[in-house]
Amino acid sequence: MNHSFKNSQSLSLNYLEKHKYLKNKQNSTPIILLHEIGDSSDSWEKVSEDLKDKFLVIQIDFRGHGLNLCFEKVGIDESVSDILDYLDQSSYKSFYLMGHGFGGECAVIIANQRPNLIKKLILIETEFSDSIAWEEWGKISIPSLYVRGRQSDVISHELAIQIREKQKMCFVTELEGGGHQFHEDSPHSLISAIFWFESQ
Repeated sequence: MNHSFKNSQSLSLNYLEKHKYLKNKQNSTPIILLHEIGDSSDSWEKVSEDLKDKFLVIQIDFRGHGLNLCFEKVGIDESVSDILDYLDQSSYKSFYLMGHGFGGECAVIIANQRPNLIKKLILIETEFSDSIAWEEWGKISIPSLYVRGRQSDVISHELAIQIREKQKMCFVTELEGGGHQFHEDSPHSLISAIFWFESQ
């Protein structure tokens, strides 16, 4: 179902919300999904179908993407600010936060600004090209899972090791069956990893 919220600039931004049983929505833990730059909330469709069995799934489009194509694309600072505006207007007491690539960098910065709200953090194929996000990664105190696709042409095994060494509290898993778009290439493997992480 499509929804919208207003950011601090009074722009009306759109997002998707999904849950298997609408009547149980208030009892479900939300999971907020942030897409890669150049993708959209649609990129999560293969995993959101399984996630909605356990979570209230929130798929947010950054400005200039998907449901928000009418706006100009913006950088990481504005994208993070928009998500924080959304969180400030929500009534979530805790939630999971998952980001792919650029969305993962945004998620790391958000996690350090709202650590009391985020239950667990999941990153998929996040390159950490933004130096601020890389530094913020080293400060994370939230249980975290980092997923690399073994066929990735973006994240090398060596970089995955550096990411693990930067954040000692993080689980790093390298999974067969996909590359940079791992959540689309091998959604069932990703879901298995997420549900394992949820139980930790």
